[in-house]
Amino acid sequence: MNTFYTAYKKLVHGTTFYFVKKFSAFPEFEGVPNILESYGMHTDFSRACRIAKLQDSSTMQKLLREIETERSSDAKVIHMNSQSVFTAAQ
Repeated sequence: MNTFYTAYKKLVHGTTFYFVKKFSAFPEFEGVPNILESYGMHTDFSRACRIAKLQDSSTMQKLLREIETERSSDAKVIHMNSQSVFTAAQ
């Protein structure tokens, strides 16, 4: 069994929230999906880690570095003028 963590941040109504997830993986069993053990969300990264039961400071620092250097993956919505298009059937 392996334990791993994922983390990301998201802007919600102008406030940055940090999301931390703790997973268990079972590579010795084929076809068994990863299991979400705990999940933390907070405006403070350290608090999100505590909620997700992450206590290792080196892992916390590694995740925070990855989050801060990661480019935003949020899609940008571009509004376009819509026009009706009619085609003539022959």
